[in-house]
Amino acid sequence: MKLNILEIYISRIPGLSIKERLALLDSFDSCEDIYHCSAEDLTHILNRKFNGLVFVPAGIQVETEKIAKKIYNSDIELLSFRSEKYPAALREIYDPPFVLYKKGGNINNGIHSFAVVGTRQSTIMANRAAYNLGIEISDYGFCLVSGLASGIDSAAHMGAVKRKGVCVAVLGNGIDFIYPRESIGLSRNILDLGGVLLSEYPPGTLPLGSNFPARNRIISGLCNAVVVVEAPEKSGALITSDFALEQGRDVFIHGVSLNSRMGSGCRKIVSQGADVIYSLYDMIAYKEAV
Repeated sequence: MKLNILEIYISRIPGLSIKERLALLDSFDSCEDIYHCSAEDLTHILNRKFNGLVFVPAGIQVETEKIAKKIYNSDIELLSFRSEKYPAALREIYDPPFVLYKKGGNINNGIHSFAVVGTRQSTIMANRAAYNLGIEISDYGFCLVSGLASGIDSAAHMGAVKRKGVCVAVLGNGIDFIYPRESIGLSRNILDLGGVLLSEYPPGTLPLGSNFPARNRIISGLCNAVVVVEAPEKSGALITSDFALEQGRDVFIHGVSLNSRMGSGCRKIVSQGADVIYSLYDMIAYKEAV
């Protein structure tokens, strides 16, 4: 497997936009070139002023070597922004990942994808609703995208796996381990069916709380539409719905949340004009109507 070490190095430099990372990729041929880059060089290339280096080159070099070693010794694949395998839908969003780490099959840009998300503390009825959506999405030949978390995410993935459908699970940690641990078996099932595990975080990254809001923009960015099945007002699923709206994706609320003790966040979105659905067919009918 050919591995572009320079892309890994650039991905670990903090505080840069995707445009700036691509500018560095176009300006340097090796990590060593960036290693010896001055603040004046950065100012010229990135077209903004630096009072000093915003990173420690030696530290980035060590980190890059560790990441590369883990990839070489595993079944992890690096997808760079300019790679043909990079998901086309993600290139459209405001802040796409510069690199992605992938396990499993390839993401099919030719089929529709739907995200099903919600709270980890989900009710039995909401889990059943998410599970049924996973089944329906697979039966239609579409791709299910979620986060492999406990609760709604896992229920939706299970439904898709039941019908031998294709899933993309986007992680908020390094792709070399599964969090939560109870999702290990489910992740294996996803991979066995040709599905994909995806993360913008390098191998070894812990599942820190700060990782997940950024992860959610990838879930929504991969999809044509997002369904929030059940979520309280401070749920991360609502962050996903916010990202989806910013990205021009459709957002739907599942009707199971209208009377759910864990559905206050969903009811708030409905009061602001979100459409309520009970099945994938409802979403398709809505799209055809508009």
